[in-house]
Amino acid sequence: MHYAERAPSASLAPYVKCIWRFDSESPGNADRIVPDGRPELIVHFRAPYAEMTASGREMIQPAVLFAGQVTTPLRVRATGPSGVIGVRFHPHGARAFIDMPMRECTDRRLALDAGLAHLVVDAADADARIAEVERFVAMRIAAAGAESDALVARMVEAIERAGGTLEVEDLLREAAIGRRQLERRFADAVGIGPALLAAIIRFRRVFDVIDHGGARPWTEAAIDAGYYDQSHFIREFRRFVGCTPTEFEAERSGLASALVEA
Repeated sequence: MHYAERAPSASLAPYVKCIWRFDSESPGNADRIVPDGRPELIVHFRAPYAEMTASGREMIQPAVLFAGQVTTPLRVRATGPSGVIGVRFHPHGARAFIDMPMRECTDRRLALDAGLAHLVVDAADADARIAEVERFVAMRIAAAGAESDALVARMVEAIERAGGTLEVEDLLREAAIGRRQLERRFADAVGIGPALLAAIIRFRRVFDVIDHGGARPWTEAAIDAGYYDQSHFIREFRRFVGCTPTEFEAERSGLASALVEA
């Protein structure tokens, strides 16, 4: 199993946080995906993943898909040897790529041009595969010609700097606009409101504390990430991941583990 990230090209940096690659030779159990507030373009150039539906059925994902904001539990399973390239957008960056209101993509995986998967499969090596994906993203952004919402971008950066602990009232004072207008602009550019984005970013910080700050109990990591109440953290865990921290730790492997530890 191999996971690696790289920075995007300079022209894509305003929209894209990183480009990642994951390879694994064998299928595994269903992985729980932990939301991080960032939409993604996913390209399967080997066996695609299966997504678990709410009814317990499996749905094979498209070879090329756009995943909007994840706000509810999501489980995926490798159906065979995996080869994935992902483009992880900034929370506000995918609007220029997908060219539709981001609220229409929330908790959805949208099929895109499968021709990109063929180009990636035929590429000579990993660098060439990533170059094909970057070219695809750049061409879509150029064709859409959409401009990012500068105010939303500034508010997102403030939320991220604060690790998700910033209150919406603080954003409203900084933005100098009404709550309803800020919510509308976030829904269009990000896919969710500022309060929910902050909650997801704070939730993700717990994993960063554990994986990059040394192993420690979940409760201690949650406090360091800004939670004041253990029961609130457990409720958030069930809300976003669909299980308890103990159950997640016992199950985590494969792609989900790589993405959490990135």
